[in-house]
Amino acid sequence: MAQTLSNRVIYLQCALFAVLNGIWILPETILVRHLCLIVGALISLYVIYQNRSLLISKKALPLGFLFLLLIWVVIRLFVLSTDYEAQWHEFATIWKRTIIGLIFAIGLGISLMQQAQQHNDKELENKGKAQAVQRSWWIIYTGIALPTLVYLIKYLAFYSFTHWGVDIPDFLKLYNDQEHARFFVHKSSYVFFCLPLLAISIARICQAVLEDRLMRISTLIYSISIIAVFFNFYSLVDRNGMLYGFILIVIAVGILLINTLRSNQISKRNLAITLLILALPASLAIYQYRTNHHWNSLVSDARIAIDVDRYDLWKDPDNAQPINEFGKPVFGSNYERLAWAVVAVRLIEERPLGYGLVERSFGRLAREKWPEAKVQQCHSGWLDWTLGMGIPGLIFLLGAGLLAWHQAKAAPQPWKDFARWGLGILLLMYCTTELSSKVYVDALIFMIALAMSLSFARQAPPQEHA
Repeated sequence: MAQTLSNRVIYLQCALFAVLNGIWILPETILVRHLCLIVGALISLYVIYQNRSLLISKKALPLGFLFLLLIWVVIRLFVLSTDYEAQWHEFATIWKRTIIGLIFAIGLGISLMQQAQQHNDKELENKGKAQAVQRSWWIIYTGIALPTLVYLIKYLAFYSFTHWGVDIPDFLKLYNDQEHARFFVHKSSYVFFCLPLLAISIARICQAVLEDRLMRISTLIYSISIIAVFFNFYSLVDRNGMLYGFILIVIAVGILLINTLRSNQISKRNLAITLLILALPASLAIYQYRTNHHWNSLVSDARIAIDVDRYDLWKDPDNAQPINEFGKPVFGSNYERLAWAVVAVRLIEERPLGYGLVERSFGRLAREKWPEAKVQQCHSGWLDWTLGMGIPGLIFLLGAGLLAWHQAKAAPQPWKDFARWGLGILLLMYCTTELSSKVYVDALIFMIALAMSLSFARQAPPQEHA
């Protein structure tokens, strides 16, 4: 497949993505984000036009689901509106950015796929192609790593300068108070944007073991990234991040052990080194599990939480918590999340078409039934999404994500690991993390479109240039 853009323009596309992903969650960066999105989309429009036949291939089925999602959003706005003013505001902000990001992602994915395909087709005659793919990879990887790096810089600056009594700018401070801080970033944001780095780094180390390429500088970079992400989650005391990080390590170890049993080609030394690399963050996750009492009382708290009719203190997070079987108050995060999930499922049964808003539909639906309720989100991205966009919206978005994840098996390396592991962990973390809002929806749909377009390899030839 012919390469539509020169390598330099592809590097520009990668750099725009890197900047966008690095600042996506940072307050006061809307102008730069919009510039990255618009410039990236303009470049991608040309790429998409020149390769428009790809969009009617079987590999573009996830795009069809996303297109149906956008049609459903329009229908919910103009035909089935429940709160027209609020829905129009989201349509003009969240969905506008989502559409621009969708265009950007498709063009970027096609460019990266074509560049990798050129390398695979002509590797023996032009080693420069391999270098081009590696340059693009490390630019993209840097963008994926930037949110983790930003947190580390803030952490080191805040605690080191505070220790020495040195005043630092507000944007370098770590805040716990959302209402009184301009530069507050919720820990869920760090989980969403740091977990893909962890997943992709683990995947690349596994691939290096399987290909006997472990003893390289890239392995050191991936190992540092893994430890950095776990440190972030540990310092944030974020159970979701630690849980999904541990799951990723278990999956990676399982893959390596299965392949080791099936093949004698895998170096036992490389396997041992990899297990040691993964042992440190895994032990950190286990330590947090043992020292965090929220985990220890999860089962007893769950028994109280699922009985939402008897214990209705979930309606107001400021209420006193019910008493569990051990005679102690339940932990708020355990009780509230589980109780809200039960209530959310009931509301979905009553309102299968949803409320119509991406953000805080749970709170609006709850107050329709219980005016005294002070809840906002149910802290499950998929449940919140379904409460907002209904079961059709869930089918379209989750269907697109799962199809893109499945099709990414056809993507060339390293983009296969990027799409399969990066998108896979985003879809998984939506189960228990409050992510149905603003940039999370933009970023998820961007990743789905990017993963889909990376799997376009060896499809229909591009159209002739006009």
